Amino acid sequence: MRRTTLITVIGMLTLACVALAQPRPDAALFAAARKAFPRSISTNEISRALDTGLWNSNRTAVAICLTNSKASTVFVFLKHTDGKYLAVDASIEGLGIWQIGIAPRSAYERLELTPVQWLDREDGMFMVLMRTRAWKAGQRYTVEKPLLIRQDGTILHK
Repeated sequence: MRRTTLITVIGMLTLACVALAQPRPDAALFAAARKAFPRSISTNEISRALDTGLWNSNRTAVAICLTNSKASTVFVFLKHTDGKYLAVDASIEGLGIWQIGIAPRSAYERLELTPVQWLDREDGMFMVLMRTRAWKAGQRYTVEKPLLIRQDGTILHK
């Protein structure tokens, strides 16, 4: 019985160490995300999205995605020098539906937008490659489009 108790205690300590070692989004990032997303998005959903966010190489920007059965919501959070984050809604601008060109947005049964990769820039702007998957009449269409974002959050068209 003693050995079982010892193994259980060691197992619990190991789990606690692993849980504490997991990186947590900083409070400023979480606050910006909570403010940006609709109230219908739960705190747990936001935490999961932040945990799996796509960071740029110097960790000054992160793209996060929340997907439901019909569409995706993508926000890019830009870290400012004061430690606060600016939320940029990339959901519409990042879609690139016009590249598919077969129907207006409302005609698709489902739209899925996913940040794929950060592209390095030397001019202080941010560029993230976005993948759009669109379903219409059982057919899936896929396009990728770079999204260029100024430090003030303005999205520029490429």
